Amino acid sequence: MLRLLIAMGLLLQALTASAAPLCPGASGAAPWDQSLLNDTARVLAGLDAPLESSLAAAIDPAELARHRATLGKSWAELRTRQLDAVSAFGVSLFGKGSRAPQHVFYPFSGPDALYLVSLFPDARASVLTGLEPVGAVPVLADLSAQEIESSLAELRKSLYAILSFSFFRTNDLTVDLKRNRFVGVTPVLFTFMAQAGYAIFDVRYVLLAPDGKLCQADAAQVAKPPAAHLPGVEIEYFAPGHADFRKLTYFAADIGDGGLRKTPQYLDYIHDFAPDATYLKSASYLMHKSYFSLIRKLILDESELVLQDDSGVPHGWFRPQLWQAQLYGRYKGPIGLFRNWYQHDLAEAYASGDPEPLDFGIGYQHRKNQSNLVLYRKRADGASNGPASPRLR
Repeated sequence: MLRLLIAMGLLLQALTASAAPLCPGASGAAPWDQSLLNDTARVLAGLDAPLESSLAAAIDPAELARHRATLGKSWAELRTRQLDAVSAFGVSLFGKGSRAPQHVFYPFSGPDALYLVSLFPDARASVLTGLEPVGAVPVLADLSAQEIESSLAELRKSLYAILSFSFFRTNDLTVDLKRNRFVGVTPVLFTFMAQAGYAIFDVRYVLLAPDGKLCQADAAQVAKPPAAHLPGVEIEYFAPGHADFRKLTYFAADIGDGGLRKTPQYLDYIHDFAPDATYLKSASYLMHKSYFSLIRKLILDESELVLQDDSGVPHGWFRPQLWQAQLYGRYKGPIGLFRNWYQHDLAEAYASGDPEPLDFGIGYQHRKNQSNLVLYRKRADGASNGPASPRLR
């Protein structure tokens, strides 16, 4: 049934898609077999690939069983401890289907598609951004059984932090992703999408050019992009049994003020993307600093709602005449690493308000009954947050 859906999707794609043009100098041939993308994602995620898949001959069954058992136990524990409650929380906030946010922006995400699709399962398009490199689509048929075994072990190591604590440790992850043959964030994105129950339909490397337009790149170009270009990857996926395709786009980008002055097209791209929701988790309190003012302003200008923990945009930037805030959980202040970013106004809001319970842990304070989330909704009658975000042209 899945292969029939993919075949139907391929026909539909050929008839209706308006793909971005090739980047200058890019190879037009993808180095992977599109029909194996979903099988590859399922192998990485520790799920069964179809018996008829040609990947079956390339992978040691015993190693695949070990990977499945080890990772499967971690996934099961995470769902029981957290993800099932996270998904139910998302439905309680946004509803289902077209009522839920359709365009979701997740800056400072790294490859964390896991919590994105858990909270926003009905999003039709999403944009993630981190410092971690795009990497490459794994082509398992090109690796020996021993190389696959060691690479799967490295992948499990890379996933340890988010499966245990709900966030990636950026420095550790960057090292892990460089060490593994499954390079960069793309294999991790594949893993999360498969575990969330989605099927990978297609993938493309892209560059966001200085003129704000996307073009289709090759592996060499995203590994070493031309000056003032942002490398990225687009993943098209769908929920089996549903005909609609969805798209996740990840950019490897420095979105501090210095980085955005070099690549201002990112601001234009998010403006045109028109997010109806922005999600922020474990964002290192970067937007509490003066030199992350451009991305902070972009979020406030462009988002209809913002769901975040206390590490995102400071509470004081959400002016009550413009935003309605609903508090969830408990605000204990930052962990020791970020102790300088305690927010007295947020503490007062929790003390004087009526926060609703949060029955799961998430973010840096990842233990149950110690986490916080705030949903900020832009008031329909509110004024703007000031001048539109600068385009830096």
